[in-house]
Amino acid sequence: MINLPHGPELLHVARRTLLDELLPLLPPEKVYETRMIANAMAIAARELTQRDAAEQESTTRIRVFLQSIAADPHRAATEETLAALIKERRIGPAAQEPLHELLTDLTTAKLAISNPKYLSGNQG
Repeated sequence: MINLPHGPELLHVARRTLLDELLPLLPPEKVYETRMIANAMAIAARELTQRDAAEQESTTRIRVFLQSIAADPHRAATEETLAALIKERRIGPAAQEPLHELLTDLTTAKLAISNPKYLSGNQG
């Protein structure tokens, strides 16, 4: 059994070291790039811990929506299928509100991983 920290924990420790110990030592013109690297590390850590569950939830939500509009059952429950149906204008007016809700939820799920601060600033 390996008792080492896993990827997300390693990223967290490396990010804290970067921000707390190395950033103060860098010249001011390197602060922006260093913070970008720290943000990328935070996103990668969240993806490692949340991506699988988020993707399963998204697939389930898309599948339920496709079934509700009686889409071809042979089409995969993916965002690509959803995009194709939208482009082909195969989603009727009655399904526009559920479609809007689905797209909002899918976007919110992605933001929860890539930019959770944005969500916390936009909850009313």
